[in-house]
Amino acid sequence: MPTIQQIPRTTVRLSVAAARLPLTAVETVTGHGQDEEWPPTLVFEGLEAQLKLVAGTVLGDTVLAEEGRLLRAKVTRLRQAADLEAEAAAKRGEADEALRDRTAAARRAEEQAERQEAERSRAIEREKSEAKRRADAEARQAERRARDAEEQAEQARNRQARRSRAKALTAEEKALAKEKAAASRTRAARQADSKARATKAARKSSR
Repeated sequence: MPTIQQIPRTTVRLSVAAARLPLTAVETVTGHGQDEEWPPTLVFEGLEAQLKLVAGTVLGDTVLAEEGRLLRAKVTRLRQAADLEAEAAAKRGEADEALRDRTAAARRAEEQAERQEAERSRAIEREKSEAKRRADAEARQAERRARDAEEQAEQARNRQARRSRAKALTAEEKALAKEKAAASRTRAARQADSKARATKAARKSSR
């Protein structure tokens, strides 16, 4: 048969179990049935520990009071563990945030470096294009100067050739004129000689 102390103890336990039924249903629905550190569970078990400890003390039930003390110690340990886990989670969150910040900063730095490199590449290409354009322009100018010099040289050669031909023609004309003058003098001398012989002959025949 149960002792006089067992009846109140059982009543307290049944009352606690009945009061816990809604929480148990919620734990089952939300999937926290095995999660001893779930805050609503810790709150209820803290109240249960206090109730058993007070009831055991009032009723002189050392067993019930010991259950309360043990449950209170368990709740204290679980709360400490939950606090440590929350602190660790907060630190992990801070570390993750710091890592995200460093990653984002590194990514921004990398993107900036890529943009700068792309800009340098474009600047180099522009410089190459400008240098090629200048080189092409200088080459065209040199080619034009060479053509102009060749044309001037050709013109000078043509002028010299024309002057040489003109001198040659002038010399030839002078030579022809001299030849004509010599031929005229020769004919005149022959004519004069013929006249002289004819005159001598006429004189002889008149004697």
